[in-house]
Amino acid sequence: MAWKFDLVAGPYKGRTGGLAWDGSMMLFSAVQEERILRYEPGTGKTDVFRKYTGRTNGIAVAADGTVFGAQEGGRRVIHFLNDGSTAPTNDLLDGRHHNQPTDVIVDSKGRVWIADPYNSQPPYGPPVYPFLDHASVLRLERDERRAWKLARVTRDTKGPRSILLSADEKMLYVADGDVERGDPCELHAYPVGPDGGIGPCRVLLQFAAVERGIEGMCLDSEGNIVACAGWKKSGAGPLIYVVSASGTVLETHPAPADMPMRCAFGDAGLTCLYLTAGDGGLYRTRATGRRGLKR
Repeated sequence: MAWKFDLVAGPYKGRTGGLAWDGSMMLFSAVQEERILRYEPGTGKTDVFRKYTGRTNGIAVAADGTVFGAQEGGRRVIHFLNDGSTAPTNDLLDGRHHNQPTDVIVDSKGRVWIADPYNSQPPYGPPVYPFLDHASVLRLERDERRAWKLARVTRDTKGPRSILLSADEKMLYVADGDVERGDPCELHAYPVGPDGGIGPCRVLLQFAAVERGIEGMCLDSEGNIVACAGWKKSGAGPLIYVVSASGTVLETHPAPADMPMRCAFGDAGLTCLYLTAGDGGLYRTRATGRRGLKR
């Protein structure tokens, strides 16, 4: 049975992107408008969480309520603090500026994992700093002086678009590949060791050459991956997939708009699924029969 989505906010200029439930509101990125907005499900109202976000796409809420954002325009991950200020992290990998991050997640140790691909829209300013010769998953963590240090995690990815950790944080899922760059689009799984290092990749899903691969993912309470992918241009069209941890596609559902971007569970009991898309809307469905994972 197809999931019925309602448009609950927007449409906004350009695409909507990152999604994160903060416990009472759904934060979402209006990427081209350079704003992070928040939707309050009880009232149906939307207001501004942050302005001038530098084309922030992916967002993640940390345990202390602060928010990390993947700033595509500024080529960095930024930290939105609870007092309303914004703090930098570290955008240098071995002395070189990294690419244009699209997604971030925060683990239980406070480490920030980053999907750092190349993007079709250039960053701000003249191209003074060249891009890296690789597009990888990176990780920020604090050193003994509480300063951020940046490390490379994957060495086999071509363009990671979205990242996700399993409930026990022992598996890293990476949606890799950009069809517009000619990359193969795949869903990868990597075992994560106690020190944060990863083991060999296992490919869970492979998409046809014309398919736009996964752009956003979240977990349900059973540990399944809910992922949005596809477009009207070619292939099977814009879809939402439910994929088991072993890589079995359990369900597919039509997305409510072309180029679905991100998905996340929210509302009381994490029973509603939200979705952003290329048309600038924020969508919600109440009838998935699933609920999100409470970390």
